[in-house]
Parts: sequence; C-alpha cells; structure tokens
Amino acid sequence: MAMNAPSAPAGDLLDLIPGGGHTYSKGPDQFPSNAPATIVRGEGARVLGNDGRWYIDWGMGLTSVALGHGHKEVCDAVTEEIRRGVNFIRPAELERTAARRFLEVFGGDMVKFCKNGSVATTAAVKLARAFTGKKLVVIPREHPFFSYDDWFIGTTAADGGIPDENKSLTLRFKYNDLESLRQLFETRGSEIACVMLEPVKFDTPAPGFLAGIRELCDRYGAVYVLDETVSGLKWAMRGGQEYFGVEPDLSVWGKGLANGFSACALSGKRAIMSLGGSNPTGRRVFLISTTHGAESSALAAMLKTLEIFERDSVIAGNWQRGERLVQGIRDAIARNGLTGKATLVGYPCLPLFGWAGAGEYDSLQWKTLLMQELVRAGVMAQGTMLLTPSHDEAIIDATIAAFDAAYARVAPAVASGSVQGYLHGPAIKPVFRSFQECVKGRCGRLHPDEKQEACCGNKGRA
Repeated sequence: MAMNAPSAPAGDLLDLIPGGGHTYSKGPDQFPSNAPATIVRGEGARVLGNDGRWYIDWGMGLTSVALGHGHKEVCDAVTEEIRRGVNFIRPAELERTAARRFLEVFGGDMVKFCKNGSVATTAAVKLARAFTGKKLVVIPREHPFFSYDDWFIGTTAADGGIPDENKSLTLRFKYNDLESLRQLFETRGSEIACVMLEPVKFDTPAPGFLAGIRELCDRYGAVYVLDETVSGLKWAMRGGQEYFGVEPDLSVWGKGLANGFSACALSGKRAIMSLGGSNPTGRRVFLISTTHGAESSALAAMLKTLEIFERDSVIAGNWQRGERLVQGIRDAIARNGLTGKATLVGYPCLPLFGWAGAGEYDSLQWKTLLMQELVRAGVMAQGTMLLTPSHDEAIIDATIAAFDAAYARVAPAVASGSVQGYLHGPAIKPVFRSFQECVKGRCGRLHPDEKQEACCGNKGRA
C-alpha cells in the first residue's frame, strides 16, 4: 500500500520539548506515522505540513480557531492594536471595553480574562471553596479534561507528581445519571464546594439532567460551574447554557473566543466573583493575577471574532454545513460496509468520528488506521471536527470524498480482521496514561508499566 512521503521526523521535538509539543494532544503519539510532524502555516480550513502537502484541517487548533486560519479581519484588528502596545503599567482601556462587551454577549456580572482554560477552571474551584467554605469538587468521569492542575489531573492515569491528599478532594459522578450525583450529595453534601461539568459533549443531556444539577447545588449550597471552553460559540453564542436553558453560578470560556489567539475567561455572579476583588469581605481570594492575562492582542482578536460571529450568523451556517457533513460521512460508512464499526456521533456543529472496538487498545488501532488513510487522502483530523465558516461547501465535498476513500482502504483490513499489514506505524495512545511501548516498538501494543509483557521477542521497558 503506497504511503505519503515521510515528513521530517518528530524525534528532535521529543528531545527539545517534553512530549514533543506544548499540548500533549498535538504530540507525535496522537497521530499516525504518515502525518506531518509540524505545521508550517494555515489558510482558512487548510494547513501546510512540513512534508510540503496541504491538508484540510478539522482540528482547527484543538477547536480554538473558530473562523479559519489567518482570518484577515481578525489579523487586521490585532495588527492595528499591537501598534499601540500590548501590555501597560495599569489596565489597558481595551480591558474595560472587552469586559463590557464580553458580559453583553455571554452574561454574568463580572469577568476575569486569562490565557488558558486550566487557569480559569482552577480559579472557579478556588472561588467555590472560598464562597462555600467547603473543599470537595465533583466532576463527571466521562469528560476528559478540565485542567492541568492537581485537582483534576490527579483523577487521571497521568497523576505523577501529585500528592495523594490532593487527589482525594475530587469526586466523580456519571454524566446523564442524576442519581449518581444525588448519592454523592447525600453522603458528602456538607463537603461539596462545587459541581463542574461541560454542559454537553457528544451525548444529548437527558431531560432534566442539567436542571437537576442546578436544584441539587441550590439545595446543598454548592456552586454550579459550567465549563463552556469547548461548547461556547458552537451550540449557541452562550454555548450549552443558552442552548439547553440552564443558568450556572460560574462559567468558563475559552476555545474559539479569539480565533486561535489566547483568550479565555471566567465569568459569573457578583457575589462569588467579587471574592477575588480588592476589597472583599472575609478572606481575599487571590484569583487570577497574570502578567499576560489581558494582553491587548488577544482582546482585540476576541472583540473582532465576536463581531463576526454575530454579524455573519456564523453558528447557524456551521450547523447547516455540519448536517451535510455528518450525513455524507454516515453515507460513506454505510457504502463501505462499516456500519457498526466506524462511528460518527455528536452534534452537527462538532461531530466526532471514531471506531467501535472491543476495548480501548483495539479501537485505537482501528482509529489510527482510519486517521492514516485520511492523511493519505489529504485530511488532518483526530476525531473531533470543528465547523467554521472556512469549511465551505467545497471543503465539505472534499472531506466527504476523503472519508469515502479512507473507509474503502480500511474495509479490506476489517475483512481480514486485523490492522496488521495495513497500519504503517504504532497506534495512537491515550493522552492520560502511564503506559510505554514495547522495547522494539514494532507491535504497537500498550503495556501498563506494572505489567510489561513480552512482545516483538523482547521483555523489559522502553
């Protein structure tokens, strides 16, 4: 099976940067071996790899590039603003303008800007603990990421460097299972400071689920936090809380706010947010205080992005084209006899493709093979597919054709019952793991460190 010409290797990145990138999701172990190691530039919905090929991009900076790469209006707004300076001895006048506009669009009484969602979610936890005098955080186990800080990462397999006592302060319940949360409140309600969740991922919230969380938080005196980092500007301008009609106490916003520029925010009710102010009653919360948190370049990008979203009805257009994309991929799955194996779930604004394997390792092998063949067909995607205005009708058509071609190449492997001979490199691996590859790295299997197995004729650790 012919493959793309190999791109420049990622080995030097692994030597220079822990994990090979500044976001683990972009690392070399998250892509098939024929993917370009780095991206040279982007234009609209396409990116140029260091292998010299242009690809249709469906990851869009982990869903942060909401309009398209290098969007002229956003770049012009940023260029104009940075000539005035980007960081001053006192707050920039732009911070006042941006805060007012942000609250008009997203609601809430007060807002704090920052550079990434992890900072904002951790700030929300800190406020909730100060406001309630309690310490426990409750999150759904199905939602993959809230923060790189101890309170969340301690709940994952990648928990190195985190004290056990910190890990015990976060409890988990099952998304869409209100009873599992009710049981936690009944047993630990006097200790629960907040419940944090994404309002929606790929499964539709069950009737009464989000409202039921609101009722439980009110009854037990906990803070209700919705992490709209991903869902904001996708389901609706105000994300899941607008789309599903629920009001949290605090909201976290991030990906997409500024078309890839680093702008995130924590917003919410004054009674809680004001604890991070200069003259609070009781003990002051040192909330978010970062030198670059309100950098003018990002705020200018955010203001222009919000303007374009409202002016051009971006969300409605994304949903419309997304519906055609979803139907086209589902038709391709059926046409290639892969129904029940290849999967496509979620909403038209943010669908997710994958593979229904017998277990995590099995499904990741097949997903890697599919991603490999998508790269071969000129598409870069990891699963989540972000619709943007740059994904026009021609891009949708080309993507459906690429999936059709990829599924056609995967089908013979399915018929054989194995990826062997079809997958040209190791399988992608879970981001949150304490796993290593086999010594020779040939079989692509994942081995828990404490159960290293013999494979490829060798034993021992990588």
